Amino acid sequence: MTKRMKITAMWLLTICGFACHSITDMLPMFWGRDMALVATDGNVDQVMIVFMMMLSLFIPACGVLCMLAEKPKGLKTVNALLAVLIALFNIAHAFMELPSDNAGQYVVMPLMIVIGLVLAWQSIKYVKE
Repeated sequence: MTKRMKITAMWLLTICGFACHSITDMLPMFWGRDMALVATDGNVDQVMIVFMMMLSLFIPACGVLCMLAEKPKGLKTVNALLAVLIALFNIAHAFMELPSDNAGQYVVMPLMIVIGLVLAWQSIKYVKE
């Protein structure tokens, strides 16, 4: 498997990980648990929605698009910067999220950290080639 394919697969796993993270948060609702947050009024700031969309889809999609280009070294560097950003976010988010009432997050969040670190490591190695 080529390095570009490995990095692309890691970006796709990142997208899947963010989707699983969201689904894991919502699963208790199907067994009758109240999902409303205690200290909120039910209104969500639109900036937060855009921020989460950027992290969970836009940045990984840009990483995949960078890997589609054949030669430009600049896109390799952009990909590496995005990968490091995602790795750092995964680590920070896990520290903010855990401990959690939802046991599923103890599987998803550490795996997201590993995927992010491997993605960043592979991307940095790809830039140095």
